[in-house]
Amino acid sequence: MAIQQKLKEENTTTGSSTLSGKEVNSQYPFFIHDQYVKDLSFENPNFLIKYSEKNVKPDVSVNVSSGVSKLNDDTYEVILKVNIDSTVDKKTVFLIDLSYGALVSVDKSQQADILEPALFVHVPFLMFPFVREIIATITKNGGYPPLLLDPIDFASLYVQKKNEVANKNKDDKSQEDNAEKPTIN
Repeated sequence: MAIQQKLKEENTTTGSSTLSGKEVNSQYPFFIHDQYVKDLSFENPNFLIKYSEKNVKPDVSVNVSSGVSKLNDDTYEVILKVNIDSTVDKKTVFLIDLSYGALVSVDKSQQADILEPALFVHVPFLMFPFVREIIATITKNGGYPPLLLDPIDFASLYVQKKNEVANKNKDDKSQEDNAEKPTIN
């Protein structure tokens, strides 16, 4: 309840409808109260590789995921996780693990079919430019050219994840139907 009380005390105005004690633009069914680095790790174990082999481009793998935790009736924490692994000839050049969070209030009147896309698509979309800047800055400060992440289509990722879950549930259901039913002798 301390979080909700603190959010109500902020009382800033930006639009026309009320949400958690704030007036917000009615264009969005949510309000982002705050964004923050929740966890950040940068490892640079083989920096000197860049000097030992000329014109060798590292392989860079980027994994992005998002998660949502419900804090109370209308407040959620959205976490955007980014894991980056840069290697040359199977030797790690650098690693980045970033968890970037946002504290979000969602209008209670929103239906469930709007709630999930708002939290898994729209909020991460709005958080991504900040994550991109953090990654670029940390790679630059680590002695490399700034790594600029390509834009991410969070809507496609959301649809893909929903389809995976639906297919898994469908497979689980068919396995249950095909299982031997207990009989009474």
